[in-house]
Amino acid sequence: MRPTGVLTARLERCFSEEMEALRRDGWDPRPAGCASDEFDDRSHHLVVRLDGRPVGMIRITMAEPSVLAVWSRGRAPLPRGHDVAELTRGVVLPPVRRFGIYRLAMLETVLRLRGLGARVATAAVEPAFPGRPFLADLGFADVGQPVLFDDAPRRGTLAQCIALDVSVAAEPRWEEMRARQIERLLRNGYELDAEVPAAR
Repeated sequence: MRPTGVLTARLERCFSEEMEALRRDGWDPRPAGCASDEFDDRSHHLVVRLDGRPVGMIRITMAEPSVLAVWSRGRAPLPRGHDVAELTRGVVLPPVRRFGIYRLAMLETVLRLRGLGARVATAAVEPAFPGRPFLADLGFADVGQPVLFDDAPRRGTLAQCIALDVSVAAEPRWEEMRARQIERLLRNGYELDAEVPAAR
């Protein structure tokens, strides 16, 4: 099968204009104004590119102030601190959804977390989010009851807080899940260029 394209997955620090365009084009509904916020410049961004163009992204924010605490006005029952990685602003361009880009981005993300100094990862997902079974397979567990978040430009978004223990013991399973995901992408005609730095 002729490759559909080459996917790369990299951890990036600079939030660029093309990354903002990805976020804006991937949100539904599409926001009228700026898609960046005050947390972007102090976060890491796991970016999946297709032939050099960003098509998927997850933001990783460490330390205070907590993104999820700010968005929930302190109601999110989640740990916070220098060793907590908050995963937010996950987005995939509509034309490449359902091909496994989100799963690849999350697997590439969790395999880098220990290298960033994280012991726990937290997030918040809407109850109807179709990726919830996959997140449960990764090891994310619900924390408390759903909470309202003002995740600008939205307001009053009901979401379930979730948390994941980041440990050496979990990494072989995540690596196996990543290998299976790469096989599926290859069967769909994609090539993958991704290097996960060892967190030893």
